[in-house]
Amino acid sequence: MAGKSVAERRELHPPRPALLGAIAQALAALDPPLRVVAERVLGLDARIDLVARDDRGGVAVVCVAEAGEDLARLADALAQRSWLEPRLRDWLQIAPDLPIDPERGVRALLLAPRFDARTLAAARALGEATLELAVWRARREATGWTAELETVGGPEPGPGEALLVAPPESLFRTGLDEADLGLAAPEDLDPEPEPL
Repeated sequence: MAGKSVAERRELHPPRPALLGAIAQALAALDPPLRVVAERVLGLDARIDLVARDDRGGVAVVCVAEAGEDLARLADALAQRSWLEPRLRDWLQIAPDLPIDPERGVRALLLAPRFDARTLAAARALGEATLELAVWRARREATGWTAELETVGGPEPGPGEALLVAPPESLFRTGLDEADLGLAAPEDLDPEPEPL
């Protein structure tokens, strides 16, 4: 069977505007739901994909990454979060009925088809109040594109659990042993070799 044509392969991935529209709808299905208040708004030297709010007025900067972009978009999401937070009161002056609460702060929500291990580690280090991750999956329906979101993460391992995981074995070998490095106790050292 011949491979798919370029046009057919492109058809499996939504165009960016359709993807953002599908994700905006999927955000409303999260628990708790997020409602989009702005799309493609100009932020810090770039556009923020979506700005959403939760039912209590908390704000989320939503950055949507393509496959392999999650680590770079992580930096963007955090920068846009920092940029937006001090501007929420200005937004309320422009739109007093906007259902946001600047006191609740801003968190970043990074969406990607999959995540690099470094992105996952950074998210755990920052905590859910700062950054949340979710996997997006898009599907073409008869009515257009739809998206599903699955949140990623969970609690940090407890203090004892981290010890149960063996550290990865280094692939770098020098040929040195404990005695060469001065790590062995003197009584464990071999006696000096006899002269030849």
